[in-house]
Amino acid sequence: MTETLPPVAPPTTTSSTPATAPVTAVVVTRGRTAYLPTTLEALAAQTRKPMRVVLVDVGDEHDGELAGTFDRAFSVDGAPALVMIAAPGARTFGDAVRRALADGVEGDGLAASWLWLLHDDSAPEPTALAELVRAVSRARSVGVAGVKQLHWSQRGRLLEAGLRTSRSGRRMTDVEPGELDQGQHDARDDVLGVGIAGALVRRDVWAQLDGPDPALGPFGDGLDLSRRARLAGHRVIVVPEAVVRHAQATFFGLRDDPRARPNARRSHAARRQAVVHQRLTTAPLLLVPVVAALAVVLGVVRSLVQVAAKQPGLAVDDLRAPLAAFARPVAIVRARRTARATRTVRRATLRPLQATWRDVWRQAQDRRLARIEARKVSSAPSELELRELAGITTRRRVTLGATMALLALVVAVALGPLVSAVLGGARLAGQSLVPAASDLGGLWAAATSGWVAGGLGAPGPADALLTALLGPTLLAGGQLDVAVAVILLASLLLAGWGAWVAAGAATRSVGVRAWAAVVWAGAPALLLGLGQGRLGAVVAHVALPWVAVGVARAIGVQRVDQVLSGLATARRDDEDAAPVDVPTQRPRTDAVLVGAPEPSGSVTAAAGAALAFALAVAGAPVLLVPGVVALLVVAACARRHRRRLLLVVVPALVLLGPTIVEASRRGAGGWRLLVAGPGLPAVAAPTTPLERLLGVPDDASALVPGWASGVLDVWPLALGGLVVLLAVLALLRGAPASRAVRAGWLVAAVALAAATVVVRIPVGFEDGTAVHGWSGPLLSLAGLGLMGAAVVGADRLRERLAHHTFGWRQPLVALLTAVSVVVPLVWLGGWTWQARAGDAVGLHAVDRAVVPAVGRQAQTSPDAARVLALSAAPAGDSSAAPDASWQLMRGDGPLLVDQAAAVGTRGLTGDLWEPSDTGADPAAVEVDGVVARLVRGSTADVSADLGALAVADVLVPPLGSDAGSGARVARDRLVATLDSTPGLERVTQGASGTLWRTQTVDETAPAAVTAWARLETADATGATPVASSRLGIDTTIAEGDDERLLVLAERADPHWHATLDGRGLRSVDDGWRQAFQVDASGGNLVVTYDAPQKTPWIVLQGLVLLVTILLAAPVRRRRTGRA
Repeated sequence: MTETLPPVAPPTTTSSTPATAPVTAVVVTRGRTAYLPTTLEALAAQTRKPMRVVLVDVGDEHDGELAGTFDRAFSVDGAPALVMIAAPGARTFGDAVRRALADGVEGDGLAASWLWLLHDDSAPEPTALAELVRAVSRARSVGVAGVKQLHWSQRGRLLEAGLRTSRSGRRMTDVEPGELDQGQHDARDDVLGVGIAGALVRRDVWAQLDGPDPALGPFGDGLDLSRRARLAGHRVIVVPEAVVRHAQATFFGLRDDPRARPNARRSHAARRQAVVHQRLTTAPLLLVPVVAALAVVLGVVRSLVQVAAKQPGLAVDDLRAPLAAFARPVAIVRARRTARATRTVRRATLRPLQATWRDVWRQAQDRRLARIEARKVSSAPSELELRELAGITTRRRVTLGATMALLALVVAVALGPLVSAVLGGARLAGQSLVPAASDLGGLWAAATSGWVAGGLGAPGPADALLTALLGPTLLAGGQLDVAVAVILLASLLLAGWGAWVAAGAATRSVGVRAWAAVVWAGAPALLLGLGQGRLGAVVAHVALPWVAVGVARAIGVQRVDQVLSGLATARRDDEDAAPVDVPTQRPRTDAVLVGAPEPSGSVTAAAGAALAFALAVAGAPVLLVPGVVALLVVAACARRHRRRLLLVVVPALVLLGPTIVEASRRGAGGWRLLVAGPGLPAVAAPTTPLERLLGVPDDASALVPGWASGVLDVWPLALGGLVVLLAVLALLRGAPASRAVRAGWLVAAVALAAATVVVRIPVGFEDGTAVHGWSGPLLSLAGLGLMGAAVVGADRLRERLAHHTFGWRQPLVALLTAVSVVVPLVWLGGWTWQARAGDAVGLHAVDRAVVPAVGRQAQTSPDAARVLALSAAPAGDSSAAPDASWQLMRGDGPLLVDQAAAVGTRGLTGDLWEPSDTGADPAAVEVDGVVARLVRGSTADVSADLGALAVADVLVPPLGSDAGSGARVARDRLVATLDSTPGLERVTQGASGTLWRTQTVDETAPAAVTAWARLETADATGATPVASSRLGIDTTIAEGDDERLLVLAERADPHWHATLDGRGLRSVDDGWRQAFQVDASGGNLVVTYDAPQKTPWIVLQGLVLLVTILLAAPVRRRRTGRA
């Protein structure tokens, strides 16, 4: 401790009051900060000086210049006594003051009755101490007196004039951000709390309370001290005439670098932790558990709000704050004990000083309205600028409307009959598309159960597309078939709209954007995918443009609409800000840009791109690897915000997580799971590298009208050839456009290389023919890259041509423009003709029930029986039985939710390129045997065999109108054979086909049990059906005479679990069927399938999806020119 006593001199005064007051001023600093000299000089300039000034240095290292700064500030006559103390171990402001008092700074007989507490960044106005002393002299009951705090540099800006809290602990200063001090708060007197910077605290009150709670740190200490002073029977007042300028360096995180930009987010974690700690220490004891629980809940809610506000760092702070507070129970107990020891009045005495919920709501509303008004004022354009922006908006909307009208006309003509059928309640089906007759609950169960219900069931992850369809199904009123129909039938409109928006990130020319929309909507990959019913490929094609626009906006390279202030000239980018010769004698000044702000990157856009990429990958998992590589390419070409692109891949990886895990378990050959898309496998014609470069993934002859057969080989390549040509010409662009053009070409190269690999990987077998991966989604990705290059190359073409005199460039551009307009229109027109009159679209509407009503009754009954559908084909030998194929159906026909690539590819083992077919498993072999007996004609009763498969009905569907005579003969023979088969009884014949019911021949024998679950006696001579629902059982069974066997007509798997009155049942071997041993007792029987890691995956996917949606949600209206 060092002390400097100035020479004794008579005090200078201008009134009857003494020039010094019995006050010790304590200034706490961490070394010689940028604010300290100003604060010390302001302290020395007080009209009423303190008796002593104590400077406490809490810095870890001794600052040799600090003493000199201290002495120079008070090198005037009549200066107070100066004391400097080093307290390197002090953790808080209160701790530093306690150290100073404990070191005996008042041990020389000059003890002060008041302490004036100052931060190093709180400079008092000259009359501050005089006003404080005058206020406390008039009221002996005052224990703490606070000051009015103003901004450090903006003297008229008010920060605080006392504070209060709501009963829940919400802090309120009743001061709006940026509010000017006009004396509007000068009438305040008694308050709940004051800020500790500049506060005058009675010495005995400080000793009684032992200062603020040390666990609070730098935040909330003033409120804590004030509140406990109130409860100890002392008044707390604010003296508005006493003013302190406060820099709030700790609040804004300026301690490490005072020149940094103030940012309150740096202190957010400490402030939230202090709030939680304060609530736990001030709540009544019985309510502490409730307050703790609410703190956790509120932390989660606040974190979600922060995520929605694009502040993920603050979201983590809000989640950690309650946990950090709970981690210090000793501090909480000590604070509560200290407060209880000094309390002399009831907590209810604080209520008149606390804010009501109305006050809280009113302040929140006022601040919200103030922010809105501030944004309006700061960005309000002039009348001329509004007209220019309105003209740009009008042109954009008119062109977009015309483009969408054109595509709507194409859809109406080409797909009109399908649209009408769907509106009439029909479902869509096609080569790769099975009907989607399921509700939201069934879709959720299929997407999350880990069990694929098709046929006799099999374990495996569902296609990620089912998860992606949950949202559209919810919007479609819970009807999956409606959602699928909308996606397919509106795919051209959705694709065109997405391409329009994506092209807007590369150019603001409405003509180029319209061209991009038409070309993308007419891409062969989309038209072939739509025609074959490849739902996943269509979803991927529609989603990819949104990935592109999201990525562009995430890294801040998108084009925006801007105008030059005072000029009727739209500004596209920096190149447009060319000098304009204006006759004037004044020097030219830089124009002010109005409209959309300069692109600076956006976390919101990155999250939107992540959602779109997850949707694209869910539809086509084959896009995952090349898509990630393409994002890395874009990141390498980007100049800023590259890390944001890491967010884009996270939801896709999490969504495909179960599929990736399943593929890794199968070894190298298991990665074909990412190649096999959702839906039924369909054989695709091989294509050449040139055809893939031009965007044709399959035989496109079906897209060409019959009258155009002369150009059959060229027509499908024309559109892709045009895009490639324009992308090649775009390579001639100079910087900075050349960077985007090269990125587009690199993305296309990655996708084309992946397509070359994919078309060589078998994903299944159909009639003995290997089905290879379909390259359509990858060619969509390649087309996206080439389209991006072409659009960037065409951007501002008119302005660039204006810099050249008329020559060969203008006619060439005119010719290319004409070709670029004619080719897409002719291509879409030809496809429209062929879709309406030919076979370009293989989709058809299923407007009748696949399974007759009587069969549906058995499926939906508690027995949950199946229907066995048999289809006959002519045999090579006319005298032999017809060939037959079979399907086991749980619902109204084969359903989308009953299919999964994980099950469809399980029969392929070995090498990735040349796998072997493992053939049928025991379950399928048993069904093959039963079907063979039915087709050949059986003389024995087949009801028991069918019942063991849970088959209650056998269905022979009707033939299509295009069936030949051989197929009709084969079907008639099959029907006649089934009519004569013992154990089958024909019950109906109609538009859905002919149906037979399983029926025991011997009337004296027990009826055949066709339930999905049955209880069999130990000797297998009797069986009892067990009620079930949705691949599970939750029912009550009666007691038996002996031990029984619960048998499920489902493939066995270790993750089937059964309990009887909560007791686990032992799984036993019963061939391929799942079986459990049940004792003779009765009770509540529960059977479930619990997929491994099911719950963690659901939680992880849900959290990632929720966070991504919150990040993608806009928090304010877009400014003009964004779309």
